[in-house]
Amino acid sequence: MNLIGEDIKIMRQYYDEALAMQGIPCSYQFPLFAGSNEQGEPVIDSYSVTEDTHIFFDGNPKLKTYKRYGWVVENDKDLPFLVHCSFHLHNVQKDCLFTIAGQYSGLKERVFRVTEITMDMQCPDHIVCQVVPVYDKQTVGRTPKEVAKTFSRSNHFFRNDVDYRGVYQTAKDGDKS
Repeated sequence: MNLIGEDIKIMRQYYDEALAMQGIPCSYQFPLFAGSNEQGEPVIDSYSVTEDTHIFFDGNPKLKTYKRYGWVVENDKDLPFLVHCSFHLHNVQKDCLFTIAGQYSGLKERVFRVTEITMDMQCPDHIVCQVVPVYDKQTVGRTPKEVAKTFSRSNHFFRNDVDYRGVYQTAKDGDKS
């Protein structure tokens, strides 16, 4: 059964209602403008204001689930987690953050970063995100000061003016310094 037009709108509303009633409350952020430095690392990434939402979290997905969504998985050990979120959640993209707090205990909140996105094509009533936990304390990129501090040493090797015996050497004609 393929749903089109008004039917899919109704199914998406049903899914949003199910998320509100049974889903896990969490906060959601999406990346704004990201830049990168010469090393290819993100610099001064900024995220949107945190937004409260509900999700279904699949902490132990089966291999068959990944195959159903069209993801190729080599083995069934250490599969990434899945987050099922509303189709109406705006700006869902790679590197979005879902922060889930300890529901009924004093556990610290966990941050998960989106690595892949898909949906069921027969009935696209929600979005499925493959997520990985973020262990860094800082989820955004490095500021220019942090980059300068981290990469304060040069990666180029200069020829020393002193040889291995400690004798001072001068540049000879024809030598490139």
